[in-house]
Amino acid sequence: MRLLSTAVVGAAIVGAGLLAPVSGEATAASRDVIFSPSVAQPGQHVRIDVLKCPVGRKRHWVGSKVFTKNATVYGKGKDGQAKVLVKRTVKSGSYKVTVHCGSRVLTAKLRVSNKPWPSVIPSTLTPGVR
Repeated sequence: MRLLSTAVVGAAIVGAGLLAPVSGEATAASRDVIFSPSVAQPGQHVRIDVLKCPVGRKRHWVGSKVFTKNATVYGKGKDGQAKVLVKRTVKSGSYKVTVHCGSRVLTAKLRVSNKPWPSVIPSTLTPGVR
């Protein structure tokens, strides 16, 4: 019986790992904007990778009403990257993000969720928890 419950828990962990977002792509409007994590929580830092956005003479930046402030897009080679902080007061939903790469302007949607990740390990298998 214990072997069966261990197998079920193992399958649940593997399944959750396959479903958990690690890095996501933006909407079809701009496949060149990648958020990590793909679903952010209020108060969380988000890395934004912008493909084909090299550093140029003009300032490259990213902005959204869900960020605490606009951020500069820094680049290496042909791509750029920015780090932003999601406001703690943001409610769950999809929010528009605008990226300015010189004269090129990209838009994407960042998903924000207030829900915590569910625990997939039952307390009977967690040491010290009853």
